[in-house]
Amino acid sequence: MRTVSFALGLAVMAWATCSGIARYSMVSFQAHMLQHMALSMLAPLLLVLGAPVSLVLAALPAISEGHARSPRRWATALLHSTYSRIVTHPVVVLAIFVSGLYGVYFTSLFDTLMGSHTGHLLMEVHFLLTGVLFAFTVIGIDPSPRPLPYGARLIMVLVAMSAHAFFAVALMQAVTPIGAGWYAQVRPPWLTDPLADTYAGGGVAWAVGEIPTLLLLVVVA
Repeated sequence: MRTVSFALGLAVMAWATCSGIARYSMVSFQAHMLQHMALSMLAPLLLVLGAPVSLVLAALPAISEGHARSPRRWATALLHSTYSRIVTHPVVVLAIFVSGLYGVYFTSLFDTLMGSHTGHLLMEVHFLLTGVLFAFTVIGIDPSPRPLPYGARLIMVLVAMSAHAFFAVALMQAVTPIGAGWYAQVRPPWLTDPLADTYAGGGVAWAVGEIPTLLLLVVVA
């Protein structure tokens, strides 16, 4: 079951980055938001349910004497490092998860990142890793440097759901299009109303984004 979940997560990643939705995301905010939700909400949930850390530790050969630099020792050291304990702290995880939403889309950073291929790739990687970190901390299937009680995990999911809902509502109430500087340069003939496209993107964030979060809440509960 875990192998199937991990494979589905990889399939969602491939769909979000290599299919038609990836191309349309460059010219339509609605398509971009669909890609974003797939990478930050759905794919991480499926990947983490596949227990990737346990898989890595099981696949690497056992640590033997005289092999201080073995890959398994490195993986174990990273898992239990101070850095891992810091980034898996609930406050840090929520800060990264929420600030990524508001910091990218409600500042000029979105136009800057969309303006270059490298910037767009960095944005995709950021949202994927942020989603994986959040799901990893909340689900807790894999060994973790900071195990959390289930009550704390439920609170984290509820806080994230609230922040995400407010983000979606803010998009649907925007008075100017998101990413107007970028989309004005690449707007296709069939996209006649950029503000309506922003509203549609907010609807995608509300409808599509909340479904994986609700599933996550059910899994934790």
